[in-house]
Amino acid sequence: MRIVTYNIHSGVGVDKVQNYHRIGLFLASQNIDIALIQEMDTRPAERKTEQDINDLCAGHFTDLVESAAIQESNGWYGNGILSRFPVLSKKTLDVSQQGVQPRNIQEVVLDTDIGPLRMINTHKGLKRSERRKQFALLDEYLREKLQVSTTPIIVGGDFNEWQFFTQAFKGINEVLTEQTVSATFPTAFPLFRLDRIWTTFASKYVKARVLKTPETRFYSDHYPILLEVNI
Repeated sequence: MRIVTYNIHSGVGVDKVQNYHRIGLFLASQNIDIALIQEMDTRPAERKTEQDINDLCAGHFTDLVESAAIQESNGWYGNGILSRFPVLSKKTLDVSQQGVQPRNIQEVVLDTDIGPLRMINTHKGLKRSERRKQFALLDEYLREKLQVSTTPIIVGGDFNEWQFFTQAFKGINEVLTEQTVSATFPTAFPLFRLDRIWTTFASKYVKARVLKTPETRFYSDHYPILLEVNI
């Protein structure tokens, strides 16, 4: 099973071209089964939300489960999960802090080839104090899930944590295993590990890497992370 977490920057590449379809076609060419997407934006009036979703699905994914942080008359902005597997359940937890851009935690449980799988997708804030509160809410949420369910968990997203020697993830690391990879941002000269992924799977079943290709060099200002699960 091939899973990515990818901040797609509203579909706008470093070449200044907005194109969801090329991202969708790329994910299809990589045979991606599940994609955790951040910065999905269907609000521009010159485009239809349905077309944006179809372009990103690219005839490959059967579902795009939306998790809007901002809802407007023309469309929405936030997180989304692309899946080739049936959706068993979905929910959104608002972790917005006062005075800054709304943020959320998206959870989707999928009926995969290895059984139910809990996918958690998130995009954290730009301010350090904001992120600390959001990390604490995520930590609490994960611990509650692990107490009541044995469904495997994968957590991914753009955590916007710039510090090299941060303690921000101490709580999450106590309950999940981070799949450590190299820097993902910016694509022109990757320096920061803004994008991260954790699992409950034993290390022998998973491997992760930054997905660097000619396409991902230009399609966003973030590189995606690829997680392969072999059970």
